[in-house]
Amino acid sequence: MTTKLATINLQVADPQSSKRFYMDVLGMTEDARRSHPPGFVYLRSEGCDLTLACPQEAAGARPSHTIELGFEVDDIAAMKAHLAACGVRDAREESMGWGEAIELRDRDGHRLLVYSFGPRDRSDRT
Repeated sequence: MTTKLATINLQVADPQSSKRFYMDVLGMTEDARRSHPPGFVYLRSEGCDLTLACPQEAAGARPSHTIELGFEVDDIAAMKAHLAACGVRDAREESMGWGEAIELRDRDGHRLLVYSFGPRDRSDRT
């Protein structure tokens, strides 16, 4: 038996606004067959899919302080330029022992890490 992480579910205040962020800024695509607008959006990526939904409780969506969504890119400099072009201003660059990263938050405050492995660490993954 094998398993794989296939979907992450995020509660957000406005699924349609969050959809635009994840598609425009991070390049995800919508699976219209699985989406149920306006309250539920199903987004696809190469590694793991993401669903965006309004919270069931009246308190509303609250960002997680314990979860981080990671997005691997092949060119961190190009992503930095893309984030700036998209108006993302609160991104913070980090140099890790294994590569470079940019930390930012989505519109609901969920923590995101966009990263690129260094040449040595990238070859270890293949």
